[in-house]
Amino acid sequence: MKGMTLYYVSRAILTALFGFLLYATGMVWWLATLLGALAFALFLWAPHSGRYSVHPEWGVTALRRDERTQAINDKAARNAFVLVMLSLGGLLLAFGIEADIPAHWLEYALLLGFATYYVSDLWLRRR
Repeated sequence: MKGMTLYYVSRAILTALFGFLLYATGMVWWLATLLGALAFALFLWAPHSGRYSVHPEWGVTALRRDERTQAINDKAARNAFVLVMLSLGGLLLAFGIEADIPAHWLEYALLLGFATYYVSDLWLRRR
């Protein structure tokens, strides 16, 4: 097989297994198929996303992270971690150390972390 064909075939098999696993665990067939197709679309997009260096000669493992993309990933993860820790500290100050913090506030802190990671990632990649 030439070029990226081996990568694409392996990802098609993976997503078909993923869709079958979802169906076998009780999900309706059309939703399992849709999620499998969405996963395959992400695999098709990955080599063109700019997040990975593409090496077709490596076959199934054709995508790699270079030093730049790994450094961006590390910085974005650090930014998200720091913001989540600061928000959890703020929640402890607001509700008291021995008080129960409502679960929805903890969910907001985690959502803030996810948003911070992806915004930082996009911001750092634009350079």
